[in-house]
Amino acid sequence: MVSGIFPPLSVRLREGTREAHRRAESAPFMRELFSGRLPLAAYRVFLVQLYSIYSALETGAELLQPETSLRTFYLPALFRCTALERDLGFFFGDESWRKIMPLPATQAYVRRIETVAREWHLGLLAHHYTRYLGDLSGGQVVKRIVAKMYSLDSDEGLAFYNFPQIPDYTAFKDEYRARLDALPIDEVMARRIVAEANLAFELNRQVFTEMMEYLSPPSSRGIRV
Repeated sequence: MVSGIFPPLSVRLREGTREAHRRAESAPFMRELFSGRLPLAAYRVFLVQLYSIYSALETGAELLQPETSLRTFYLPALFRCTALERDLGFFFGDESWRKIMPLPATQAYVRRIETVAREWHLGLLAHHYTRYLGDLSGGQVVKRIVAKMYSLDSDEGLAFYNFPQIPDYTAFKDEYRARLDALPIDEVMARRIVAEANLAFELNRQVFTEMMEYLSPPSSRGIRV
């Protein structure tokens, strides 16, 4: 196991990915979203990218069940695909979104998730941590922005941000971090996991970069649901 002289894995992940996290969040596409200026057409395409990413992540998560040390990270309460299907159906009004091809950057992200799911299950936790803990934290801020941006007066269109099986997000995140810290890994493996989490943030940033082409001119903004 990791010696006590080393920081816990959860601390390593938080500190070791700080800069990569900042770069991803400060991408121009995310600035448009956080500022409440993202056209609905772009947001809809963004949800399609998320659906591809979470489909790969949640298919991979099934592989964690047989492994004793990783079984506690098989957490269906976090799964987002069903919620994304609801939101996509709401915003598109039909199933036409299923015909939209993921962006090349999204496809690359998905391939990486599939690779670690197949070859290195601990690496999958880096992607798990990067996406799901972000959804439980900053994702709740995004929920309020999206609701205001598209004049949503109920939870319709916001299922992605809701975790009905998790009554206390803070307590859940604390427990998740405790599980990370209890993993029987050594120093070398801890560094590899942090490196994979940094890659996950970079893959997210690349998706945001490609999403910029879907931003409509200012004159077409103000599209309402």
